[in-house]
Amino acid sequence: MCEKRCESYCGVSCIDGSCPIANREEYAERGYDVIRDCSECYRYEGCEDCYFEGTEDCPEFKKRGV
Repeated sequence: MCEKRCESYCGVSCIDGSCPIANREEYAERGYDVIRDCSECYRYEGCEDCYFEGTEDCPEFKKRGV
């Protein structure tokens, strides 16, 4: 997992319709904890679930010179 949050991070939940921020109102209506921004997201798994991991859009991929 990445040590810190990557600026290019885009997790699977960010794009599959299950983003807690995008569904904030629904979560609040159901009594779930509401998060305010991505830094609080409990679905964040770093590089493990990043859509860009291993592609040329990944800063870590570029850094490794692969």
